[in-house]
Amino acid sequence: MRIISIFIVLCLAACQNSSIKNENQDSLAAQIVGADKDPYGCIGSAGYTWSVVKGSCIRPFEAGTRFISYDAGTGVEDSTNAAFVVLSNDQLKAEAFFGASDKPVVMDAVTVMEGETMPILFENKTELVKLRYYRDSYQLLYKDTIRYIQLYAADNGLKTMLQKK
Repeated sequence: MRIISIFIVLCLAACQNSSIKNENQDSLAAQIVGADKDPYGCIGSAGYTWSVVKGSCIRPFEAGTRFISYDAGTGVEDSTNAAFVVLSNDQLKAEAFFGASDKPVVMDAVTVMEGETMPILFENKTELVKLRYYRDSYQLLYKDTIRYIQLYAADNGLKTMLQKK
């Protein structure tokens, strides 16, 4: 009788260890890079996100051009905080990615009148986001306040992307 009791205790302990091992394996699988696909099939842990203007999964830092944070009140630039702008293939839309916390904003191209000194190139009137050119830089604005900038002469910048048309 004593041997049977010990046998039952050992069997229960083995079953418990097995269920803990399965839970740990499931947890590990969720942490593996590539196991976190979003509804579009983009793998966030590998830097991919869905782009509305491209219609595919992209890495904004590869497919887009980098704008650095700008404080309009102080004039201070912060290169550690960046946004990326991606253009549609036909250049009729631009999508701004502001980092992991904010959702991207899609802007429509705006017809620029000849002679304008601060032309708005792309705009989303609902989200109050604009991309304009002024004084040798491209400026990304929110509620008419400059939030991000990129120098006109930047390597692989918006100027280069717009010239590919």
